[in-house]
Amino acid sequence: MKKLSVYLGLIILALTFTSDVKAQLSDRINNPSVFTTGTRPVAGNFAFYLGADMEQISELFSDEEDVDVKTAIPLINIRYYKKDDLVYRAGFTMWKKKRVLEGEIDTVSSKPFSLAGQGVGAFYDHTESDAYGLFHVGIEKHFKSSNMLDGYVGASLPFGYSTGKEITNRGIDGSTDYERVSGSRFGLVYGYELYFGFNAFIADLPLSIGTEFGVRGLGLTRNQYNYEVEGSTGGVSYSGEYSTNNIDDFDDTVAQTTADGIQFSSLKTKEFDTKGLLRFTISYYFK
Repeated sequence: MKKLSVYLGLIILALTFTSDVKAQLSDRINNPSVFTTGTRPVAGNFAFYLGADMEQISELFSDEEDVDVKTAIPLINIRYYKKDDLVYRAGFTMWKKKRVLEGEIDTVSSKPFSLAGQGVGAFYDHTESDAYGLFHVGIEKHFKSSNMLDGYVGASLPFGYSTGKEITNRGIDGSTDYERVSGSRFGLVYGYELYFGFNAFIADLPLSIGTEFGVRGLGLTRNQYNYEVEGSTGGVSYSGEYSTNNIDDFDDTVAQTTADGIQFSSLKTKEFDTKGLLRFTISYYFK
């Protein structure tokens, strides 16, 4: 009987507390405020897109003097929203560099191998130029999500070119002795990218930051220099052709050293690398 009284007391207390809380909740007024957390692009909008992967970021902030320009320049894209959830994109990255050395040689003091003892008046000129261009076309499928976050999957096809030229002239002023070596290379760049990513829209600004994850394959059809040589020594003319390897990342150091030191009468080279993709992006949207 005593236990029953205790149970009844607890039930009455619980009902009283519940009723009081319900009365308090029913008196509350909801806050009608709406906080803007982003602006999603819609069909017909465009976006400028800047993307840099980990290798490019590392090069951009490298303390080393020999920064690889090829990998330091980020990808520049433009997006077009065909539909709210279907996006076409196209972009490019490119660079070009040139180096020139022109000199007169004092052969009495410096005595280079082929010009030793010839006196002041020998010359040596050397010019190098390299260019690289990579274009991208792709498509993205976006998922319905909140106004703040935007997820998508996509694919793109990169294609472009890689070229280089080298010209070396050397000889003796006032004589017929000279040598001219000219080399060139040209290769087509091709590949693919498969990725998924997301954008986080910034406040009510037409900006977003994001990340893309995926896999990328990139190939080069030819990476070799083809040289033409012509010259004259003691009034006797000569000419010739040869090729040299330009691949510089063989894992086998013996193979690398051997390949770098050979003048080939016939040579074929090609490269293709597949690796993971991690890219950080920032986009600006407009109509």
